[in-house]
Amino acid sequence: MARKRSWFYYISTAMSKYKQIKLDKKPVSLRPRRNFFVFLVCLSLSALFWYIIALNEEREIDFNLKLNLKNVPENVVVTNALPPNIKVTLKDRGAQLLSYKYSGGLPTVNIDFRNYDQQSGHVILKNNDITKTLLAKLQATTKVTAINPSTIDYYYNFGLHSKVPVKLRASISTNKFYNISSVKLYPDSVTVYSSKSILDTLSTIYTDYVTLSQLKEKTIRRIPLSKIKGAKIVPETTVLRVDIDQITEKTVNVPIKHINFPATKDLKTFPSSVQVTFQIGTAMYKQVNADDFVIAISYDDVLKNTNGKLHLSLKSVPAGVSRVRIVPEYVDYLIEDVTEEE
Repeated sequence: MARKRSWFYYISTAMSKYKQIKLDKKPVSLRPRRNFFVFLVCLSLSALFWYIIALNEEREIDFNLKLNLKNVPENVVVTNALPPNIKVTLKDRGAQLLSYKYSGGLPTVNIDFRNYDQQSGHVILKNNDITKTLLAKLQATTKVTAINPSTIDYYYNFGLHSKVPVKLRASISTNKFYNISSVKLYPDSVTVYSSKSILDTLSTIYTDYVTLSQLKEKTIRRIPLSKIKGAKIVPETTVLRVDIDQITEKTVNVPIKHINFPATKDLKTFPSSVQVTFQIGTAMYKQVNADDFVIAISYDDVLKNTNGKLHLSLKSVPAGVSRVRIVPEYVDYLIEDVTEEE
């Protein structure tokens, strides 16, 4: 006969199972989380120690250094100025270099015009002069290890100048249904300040090369002018204006002329005039007529002809027209003797 268990047995058994379940769950939920926090603390401390060590080590960092030319006389024109900034490499403790970087950068180095040659028109600055001026404004522990560019110079003159025309360098094309009606530069000439040797050989100032394609409407672009070492160009840019016109077709009736025929010979062609069809912009449509085209046959052309028909070609074509066609292109002809009147 089975032994009857008391209620105390069942309660104590249930309590022990609950405690066991609770103990089993704690390692699963808390132990990985605790390990992750420990890892983060260690990582942060390592990064901090590395940063402190790095700040105390000597390092080299590149900086932009501004240059300024001062005390330039009023009668002097600087034709090629100093570069606005140069690159210098500084060597010092990391902490000191960072203080330069995040405290507004390096101080500007002023170049005094009066301390250098004032006659030749060309001054080359020594890197030692720039280094000495810069280090006087920095901490005693800082060193300059490099300056780039290696040659720093400027040109000047005493107002000598010349007016020089501007020439466009460009590739300009339109959509197939449009045509270029005009290309203009504003200004089309500029003032160049330079030495006499440069001005004597300077006949043209070119623009930077520009490419414009598939144009359908008037286009305006500001284009820089190509720089010339030792010269100052005023202004330094020009404005390009390209006027675009829509293409239309026009046909005119042009008579056939004959030239260099003997007085006793006359030429008759069949027909005596032909149609000339061409493409032109709408703005010039009314300006171009038959008188602007010349179709002429010379006596030599007739003598050399062997096929019984004369080939027609245009001797004169007005500007602004394209895709010119002559209809018919070949004509029959007859040479008649002319009787001289007594």
